[in-house]
Amino acid sequence: PVFEAEEEDNEEIPDEISRLLEHEGIAIQPHKEPLEVINLGSEKDKKEARIGALLDTDVKRRLTELLKEYVDVFAWSYQDMP
Repeated sequence: PVFEAEEEDNEEIPDEISRLLEHEGIAIQPHKEPLEVINLGSEKDKKEARIGALLDTDVKRRLTELLKEYVDVFAWSYQDMP
């Protein structure tokens, strides 16, 4: 035997599904943190990088020192890429 579903007159969409449908079109935006440009090279040969402007002063200093220590690891131009 074949069973047929009966049509219901009062088709209600559950509240949770309604909320999900309302928010479906909303895109999640990335968090935007202000950035600070630092030069890891010299005045003649600038090698700029960006770090978080909201970092603690000591963290900025140590991060800058670390980046300068490994400055030769980064690709600064297309010619630097393998």
